[in-house]
Amino acid sequence: MSSQANTQPSAASSATISPHDQRVLDLVLNADGELSLAALTQKPTADTPSEAQPPAIPEELLAKLKALEKEGVQCAEANNLAGAIEKFSKAVELCPTYASAYNNRAQARRLQGDLDGAFLDLGHAIEYAVGDAAILKQAYTQRGIIQKARGNADAAFQDFERGARYGNPVAKEAAVRENPYAKMCNAIMVEAMNKLHK
Repeated sequence: MSSQANTQPSAASSATISPHDQRVLDLVLNADGELSLAALTQKPTADTPSEAQPPAIPEELLAKLKALEKEGVQCAEANNLAGAIEKFSKAVELCPTYASAYNNRAQARRLQGDLDGAFLDLGHAIEYAVGDAAILKQAYTQRGIIQKARGNADAAFQDFERGARYGNPVAKEAAVRENPYAKMCNAIMVEAMNKLHK
């Protein structure tokens, strides 16, 4: 009988935990008993490849795109969102894979109240920003804001978590605040602490 017990793996040795579940556990159960941002500062994982490079854009074209973006930002800063969207749209027309223009146009559309247009642009920004953390952290965070506004809490949490992994401080804070497991555990801890102090 003992030989059978030795050949079967124990539950502890055969159990595996996904990276996502590990991050949730790290968030909820750190040594201090407080929520931690440690899991959100880990480097991006397989779903967010960091070694990949965005498509190469010839230097001459890139200079035109950046000039249009600069003009678009100036329009936005002057409260001319329609003008900003026009400039960013021209950049997209010149180079349909230029992620930064989609991200900036999404911001202007979101400020204008066009959440559907912004959401579509953010999808393109994420698709074309392969490995570009500067764009991805903004795009995922903006999309998380839209998801939250639409009442999609799970999707918002996922986008905030991705934005946080790319280094966006707003997304880090939002991911902790929107984490459903953390909310549940915090409620249990508060209730337990209240009972202890009675």
